[in-house]
Amino acid sequence: MGVTPPQELVLLYLEDHGPVQQSELVRFLGPDRSTVSVTLGAMERAGLIARSPSETHRRAMLVRLTATGRDLCPRTRQVWAELEDRAFGGLTTAQRGELAAALAAVRDALDRK
Repeated sequence: MGVTPPQELVLLYLEDHGPVQQSELVRFLGPDRSTVSVTLGAMERAGLIARSPSETHRRAMLVRLTATGRDLCPRTRQVWAELEDRAFGGLTTAQRGELAAALAAVRDALDRK
């Protein structure tokens, strides 16, 4: 589709939440502010998002989807659903719950380090 996995996450987050401050995307994607800035810069150059100064916070930037970015969202969701089905389709509901709990425990352990 011509976008990277972090860009896909940004597209879907913005579709779900509408325009948000760039700092919110940094919190969502992770602590590396420079990586988020690079990702958003590439998306802006590709015409997927637009950034503008916030009207309510002097130093904040507001990030929103463009029509081009919005048009990619349904296909992005479809690809993620297909990937999820391929990866987890053979698991029972209980197994999916156990896997989610185990992965959450791993994530939490890494966050504590």
